[in-house]
Amino acid sequence: MQTVLITGASSGIGKETAKLFTKNGFKVIAVARNIEKMKDIEQLGCSIFSMDITNEDSIQTSFKNIYSKHKQIDILINNAGYSQNGFIEELTLSQLKYQFDVNVFGLIRITQMVLPKMRERSKGHIINIGSVGGDFTSPGAGAYHSSKYAVESISDALRQELNCFGINVSLIKPGGVETAFVDNSQYPKPIAGNPYGKMRENFLKMLSNILKSNNSSFPILKPIEVATAILDTAKNSNPKTRIRIGRTAKMMPIMKLLMSDKAFDKMIMNQLGLLK
Repeated sequence: MQTVLITGASSGIGKETAKLFTKNGFKVIAVARNIEKMKDIEQLGCSIFSMDITNEDSIQTSFKNIYSKHKQIDILINNAGYSQNGFIEELTLSQLKYQFDVNVFGLIRITQMVLPKMRERSKGHIINIGSVGGDFTSPGAGAYHSSKYAVESISDALRQELNCFGINVSLIKPGGVETAFVDNSQYPKPIAGNPYGKMRENFLKMLSNILKSNNSSFPILKPIEVATAILDTAKNSNPKTRIRIGRTAKMMPIMKLLMSDKAFDKMIMNQLGLLK
């Protein structure tokens, strides 16, 4: 029986993935900051641990407890994510750093914690949860997009670096997913004069239309669809390196390839209602 560790398992994709892996016979270690929100999956058989992936003390304590109960981790699913929306001029450096602390540095640190034992066994699988947001950028979400671009590169580096140790690395890239992710997103206070006010208003409307409307031109995925793709990837003895889920995730790279930067910018700005 393989053991899988899932970060950000208190809601959304992470929780659905924990449920699905448990039902399919895996030993599941579920971690998140809010342990109370994981009590339901604990009843299903998951081992739950409180962990703040941005805090080294929390990471060290959690892994000490994890390894006292589990000899090894066969599969790591780096799912924890956070969205810091806002326009670049408005964001403070501390806000930008926190975005990367969660989505990038937290992912790296957790990966570092499991790799030594994987290397010893010459076996393991790292599955990073990226996003179609790692293929394009929209105004008002530059911090989030840039963090997902970083996950793309880190996944490539890990795949190349770990190949000789028999460790697989896969990147899951869903399109929009029906979760509380956007509702939980943080927004900075407007700077003096609120020059981005109209853009912010239209940006939020666009997000609402894309992520919550059944009539959206960008189909919305259910968390279970992403969880199923993660499970299929984990069970594959020769997994793909990038798994795009949904029409949006599959079409966006093609659009970026076929369109010039200016044409793509025009399309995005049109959606925001800001074309002059």
